[in-house]
Amino acid sequence: MQTIPKKGNATRIIKVLVLMVIVCLGLFFFLNGDYKEFPAQAATFIRDLGWKGMFLYGTLYFLLGIFSLPASLITISAGYLFGFFPGILISNIGSTLGAALMFLVGRFLFRGFVERQEEKFGFLKTFDALVEKRGLKIVILTRLAIFMPYGLLNYGFSASKIKLGVFVVGSMLGMLPGSILYVIIGTSLENISDMASIQINPSTIAQSHNQNLQVWYGLIMGIGLISMLILVYYLGKISTLALKSIGKNQEEIKSVGN
Repeated sequence: MQTIPKKGNATRIIKVLVLMVIVCLGLFFFLNGDYKEFPAQAATFIRDLGWKGMFLYGTLYFLLGIFSLPASLITISAGYLFGFFPGILISNIGSTLGAALMFLVGRFLFRGFVERQEEKFGFLKTFDALVEKRGLKIVILTRLAIFMPYGLLNYGFSASKIKLGVFVVGSMLGMLPGSILYVIIGTSLENISDMASIQINPSTIAQSHNQNLQVWYGLIMGIGLISMLILVYYLGKISTLALKSIGKNQEEIKSVGN
């Protein structure tokens, strides 16, 4: 009977412990954190730091990213504090670096498990290889698609064969429209205290008197819906190709056997 090396056991134990810590801390912050008050409180302090505050603000995305916490209010306050172009730069780079950190953590935690499953299921291995070849398109589409959770996407891609560089470029491009929308919301605020009561949903934005905001919201929602439809079609096409590839391999094996 083959035994699992002690080193492999130790690595798996470390992975389980890391995952437990992330889940526990994420649940703690989610259940106890006041996300509407925090950006307003932090903004008062960061606003007085000048250019240093931009770097400090960017680091917040690492914490939000690693625990899959919502970053929309942080992005909105970046628009209020730093203006349109600096706000977009800070939020887009910060959210991308936060996603990259999650990707690295997820690859350490989940990739080994997926590889073991791929050895058992040929479809999964073929599907993963096809996703890797089309990685940039898939990452961009999932980032643009509406209703796709930020944190779960980072961990999901980390379990695939998609390379870190492809993931970073795709995430930066795909998250840019959303960053623009939230930064525009931030620039439209008259007072940072409004951050505590703002709610990002279709009804409140539709009632906004800011026509620029309404145009951007409609545009981004339209792009998101189209991207989701393209993504569903694209993944369905990849699944079909994977099934055909498996069927072809099985036929070749049978022909060799005969």
